Parts: sequence; C-alpha cells; structure tokens
Amino acid sequence: MRLDWLEDILAVLDTGSFSAAAERRYLTPSAFTRRIRVMEEALGSDLFDRGRKPVTLLPHVQLLEPDLRDAVRRFRELRIGLSERGAQNANRLTLGCQHALTTMVSPRLAQALVQDGEVEMRIRSGTRSECHLMLLRQEIDFALIYETAEDSFQFDPGLFEKVALGVDAFLPVAREDFGKLSDRGNLPLIVYPPAIYLGEVLRRLVLPNLPSDLATHRVAETGLTPAVLQFIRQGLGIGWLPESVAHEAMARGELQDLRPYLPATTLNVNILRTRTDSSAFMNAAWIRLREQASTISVDGMGPPPG
Repeated sequence: MRLDWLEDILAVLDTGSFSAAAERRYLTPSAFTRRIRVMEEALGSDLFDRGRKPVTLLPHVQLLEPDLRDAVRRFRELRIGLSERGAQNANRLTLGCQHALTTMVSPRLAQALVQDGEVEMRIRSGTRSECHLMLLRQEIDFALIYETAEDSFQFDPGLFEKVALGVDAFLPVAREDFGKLSDRGNLPLIVYPPAIYLGEVLRRLVLPNLPSDLATHRVAETGLTPAVLQFIRQGLGIGWLPESVAHEAMARGELQDLRPYLPATTLNVNILRTRTDSSAFMNAAWIRLREQASTISVDGMGPPPG
C-alpha cells in the first residue's frame, strides 16, 4: 500500500468526483483515472461505485474510511520523523497526553523540559489506551496518564519506566447554588462514556458507592472534562472532575465540593516511557523529569504518593 494511493482515495471521497479529485492531486483527469485503475488492479478489487453521482466508495471501502484517514496521518508523521529526527529536530520530544491532562499538566511539563531553549516539545492528545498504544509503537517518547491505585498493580516494570508527578482527586462538584442533596428527590448526573478511562473509573470506583437511598438520573454524557465543567457551571447537574480541572472554579466560589456527601477517588498522575534503547538526549530529558517531578504539579494536584 502506498501513501499516494490512500491520498487519491480520500481525494475522491472528499470532492465527490474523479475530475475534482484529479485537480486536487495536480493531475489531469485521464492520468488520475489511470492511476485509480492501476491501484484497483494491484489490489484485485474495485474501490468506487462509478454508477453513482457523485462517485462514492463501495460499501466495504466506506467501512475503512477512519482507518484510511488514520493511516494517511501516520504515514505523513512517519515521513516527517524520518526526515527530521536525525536533522534539525533531533532534540524534539513528543509527548502523548491523556485528554484530561493535556490542558492542565502538559504546559508545566513542557516548561520543565524546554527551559534551556534546546528542546522542542510536541504534544499529542488521546485516550489513556491510545497513549499506551502510541508509546508501544514508538510514535511518542513519553506518555502522561492517570492511574488508580488498582491500575498500579497492572504496571509492567519490565516494559515501562514511570515517574510519579502527583495525585489528583476525582471529586463530585456542583454549582454553588445547587442546594442540599436532601432537597433533591432525583439527583441529575453528568457522566463520562464507559469507553474512556474516566468513565471506567466512575463506574468502577465511584457510582457503586453512592448512598443506596439516593435516586439518580443521567442528564448528559461527554468524554471531555471541559464540557463536564461547563455543564456543571450551567447548573444541569453534578459531575466528577479532577481537582486540577475544578480547582479554579471552586476557588472563585462557583462550584461546591460534594465530597462530604458523595464518594470520590484519587488518580495518580504519571509519566511513562518504554524500556527501549534511547538516545542520550532522551535519557537526559528523563533524568530531568525525575529531578523536577515535584515542581510540575498544578493547583489542586498534590505531591506524588510516598
């Protein structure tokens, strides 16, 4: 499979016709059509439904659209990495951040690593599992993730190295004028999807510990902590947020901490790297992280455990 083939397929998908795709790809229509035919012959399968206007991908190819776009992105990043890693960007660090940590913690982390002006920091955001996968694929150098105490037992020290940056409370909050819980017959909840890590933590460690006599219903579900924060600030219900995310709003008196009444848990903030051969530059950056771990935490995030 070639990158230009994938880009040709997506060009047709995005423009809706061979002629418009040819223009985007800086080819004549006849040359572009011939290239599509060569691609289909090499793959042994038709890819496009030419009997429809606009031209569409055949159903079996449509199912692969997300994979095609992801493959093009990864091809391009690999090409950039091959051309740059040994040249002007030899001192570039790529950090994969769990979504909830990208905004709050990664700037402090970058500050600790680039303070001498010799390091270029590149940030990629994803789910916790995506960060692990990017690390194993060596698409990133370090991964910034949350971990519960239970998850720490699954950590493989033979595969990864870990630096603990701090502890973040995962706490229930509501708007300051939300009122007493006892006055609400059916508590509205803002939750995370079960497929993301905070949703898993919520369902595994928090919701089962709600008071048995408390009736609840869900009013919203989102995987983004900033969205959960805004829903809560609008008074739609209560939700659980990392304290580092909720700290400023609580300090301004906009949100109230419901830990005296509802369950909470703690999240360890860790940075990982794989135990593979690393350059002297990467090793030096890792040592600096270990030395400055205590200075990287943000408001609302406590010191590392132990």
